[in-house]
Amino acid sequence: MRFALSGIAAAAIALLTFGQPVMAAPIATTRETLTAEYLYGVPAGLDMSALVDKPRLLGTTHQLFQDETTGERRLTGYAEAVAVYDMPLESLVAVACDFASYPSFVPRILEATVQGRDGPVWRVRYNVGIRFLGVEVAYRSIFDSTIEHLDDGAVGVRAWQVQSLDGGLYESYNSFYFAPVTVNGKTMCFVRYFNRPGIRRPGFGLLQVLDLFTPPESRAQVAAIANEARRRAPR
Repeated sequence: MRFALSGIAAAAIALLTFGQPVMAAPIATTRETLTAEYLYGVPAGLDMSALVDKPRLLGTTHQLFQDETTGERRLTGYAEAVAVYDMPLESLVAVACDFASYPSFVPRILEATVQGRDGPVWRVRYNVGIRFLGVEVAYRSIFDSTIEHLDDGAVGVRAWQVQSLDGGLYESYNSFYFAPVTVNGKTMCFVRYFNRPGIRRPGFGLLQVLDLFTPPESRAQVAAIANEARRRAPR
């Protein structure tokens, strides 16, 4: 049974499709990012040494609007977080690509079922949300995901919603970008996380409540990949 979203429960779910947003970002960046389907590359000006084992929220925003075609009230937004880990890039990528295991280590992913693969594209059905006191509040969607080997040894893992099974999201995009970087003379792995969901008919007060919940959720998405890679590392 799917229960109505409201208050804090809605905040915990609405933008949880793989992480989320919160502090205002520069206008130019916001305009570009609110139409992006993924974010790859290493942003300029980052202090890599300050990011080692310390996920940082780079940018985020939320906007309410009325869809011109349908007249429907909608909420859009994005989150971007980065970190650096003293771990093999391959180990982090392997975890990020293990879609079927996401429920065991990624926050808020309750179920993940790989439905098939067509070349480099995996189709996965997700149930994303929270369970408390026997009640489940969640969004159910089908995503396509792909793994891309980029220049200079970098790898991108990105996903896009192809179907909302409950009508809760009109679109949703997310990506991870992994790249080798040198920090204090040592090769480490830079991680960039991006999430841009679109919510249909957001509940009253959701915009404000999201500002409270989304910073730790975004950083937690990055940390979850690293923590699982550490757990799987040979002893």
